[in-house]
Amino acid sequence: MNFVTSKLFSAAAWMLALVCLCAVNGCKRKTDRAGTRPAASPYVVEVIQVQSRPYRATLSATGTLRARESVNLQVERAGIVTEINFEEGKPVKAGALLLAIDDSELQAQLRRAQAQLELATAVEKRDRELVRSGNLISEAEYDRSLANLHVAQAEVELIKAQLQKMKIVAPFDAVVGLRNISKGAYVTPGTSIASLQDISALKLDFTVPERYLSQLRNAETVTYRVAGIVQSKKAKIDAIEPAVNVATRSLQIRAIAPNEGNQLLPGSFAEVEVLLDEIPDAILIPAIALVPGLKEQKVFVHRNGQVEERVVRVGLRTSDSVQIEDGLKPDEELVITGILQLRPGTKVQVKQVPDEAHQESDGENEAQDTGAKR
Repeated sequence: MNFVTSKLFSAAAWMLALVCLCAVNGCKRKTDRAGTRPAASPYVVEVIQVQSRPYRATLSATGTLRARESVNLQVERAGIVTEINFEEGKPVKAGALLLAIDDSELQAQLRRAQAQLELATAVEKRDRELVRSGNLISEAEYDRSLANLHVAQAEVELIKAQLQKMKIVAPFDAVVGLRNISKGAYVTPGTSIASLQDISALKLDFTVPERYLSQLRNAETVTYRVAGIVQSKKAKIDAIEPAVNVATRSLQIRAIAPNEGNQLLPGSFAEVEVLLDEIPDAILIPAIALVPGLKEQKVFVHRNGQVEERVVRVGLRTSDSVQIEDGLKPDEELVITGILQLRPGTKVQVKQVPDEAHQESDGENEAQDTGAKR
């Protein structure tokens, strides 16, 4: 029994030694294969060369053209229209008589008031002479004569003022609109006669977000377009509303637009472009190259086969570009693809692409309402 047991132990020992030897040889072969595996190829990214260029930051808005002066002609006293001295759609001069209402009754009242005035004037003159001649009448009697004179004068002035309200004259040089009444019609206060529009120049009213107020204070002109007219036109900023609209958080701005030949009409819709800033050497990069963060924004720059992480300060934004105020310099190579897979120090293989493929070449861009601050 002892002999058999010893044989079994010897066989088991030989089997264990063989298994260990095979395991060691297998590990060695794996190690050799790992040591001879070729290194992974660098990550391929596209880069552009950072350049500075002239930059015009503009802001788009919508506005409405309004007449420089505008009134709706109405009468102040009721009556029958006796004269209409204007043609629809034709210009009129300031002070021109446009419409008259029958004033025969007031004319009769005026003649009576003037007769009473003449009588009161004569009585006051006579009583004044009597007082000076030796108090032939009392001071109280003369005071009554003087008061009657003043009343008569006021009566004449009142009727003349009423007569003025029987006529409508042009308050300024303008173009008359379509009339709503005819000669012989009976009109009352509030009846609309026609509109009167001064369109020698137009007001251009538009609104912009309040965050652009500091930049608008230096703006002098705006460019605008209206439907039906191919060429863009310019208007001069005239005033800025001194209060912000709390409902829209916007500012209303008014510009004056010349209107040569009366091509433009009040009420027209206008697409407005405001020049916010003009920078001679701005650095613009594609928006896709920017890595947003909670407190800072970054980009990746290629140098010596590796990428570096840069913290940048962002300025104005456009639809596809971002202005970099600090953190980048001209002639550096900016990574624009694969940025989410990159880490500082990552080895990369670069592919140079033209900058024009990612940025507008005219140097004029529209600022977006994204909250970017100067």
